[in-house]
Order: sequence, then structure tokens, then C-alpha cells
Amino acid sequence: MLKPRLTEEQRNALDQHHGLVEVDEEGRKYILMSIEIYRDMLGVGTDEELAASLKALDEGLADVDAGRTRPFRDVLSELDEA
Repeated sequence: MLKPRLTEEQRNALDQHHGLVEVDEEGRKYILMSIEIYRDMLGVGTDEELAASLKALDEGLADVDAGRTRPFRDVLSELDEA
């Protein structure tokens, strides 16, 4: 697994912008954030909750890659019928 390292410029930008930085590189946009911001967004406080959330995201992305998806409008229709 790739383990990229932050540059000093990136660390400084995170410090100056309260842990959240938007990067626009040649029209491609990225968000760089601290783990504290990420945890707040996901609503996870403990390491175990974070690990479980990351595992669920990985599983969801694997489902998408494998074609195990359904159109959102179909899901909404089912919920309306319930």
C-alpha cells in the first residue's frame, strides 16, 4: 500500500487553514485534511470506529468495482413503497 508523505508546505497549509485545504492542480481538485477533520465528518471518535468506517468504505468501493450496485432511484422507489 502506498504511504505518501506530506511536504512541509502541505503541513503548513493544514496548520494555517484549521486542518482542511483544497488543492487545484491543473484542473483536478483534491481535499487534504487532518485526521481530526476526517473523524468529525464521519462521526467517529475512537480508533475502532474509524477502522470500521474505513473497512465499510473499502467494501463499498469493492462492490462498485465488481458491479454490485443498483440505481439510486430504484432504492428510493422501494423505500417509498415500504
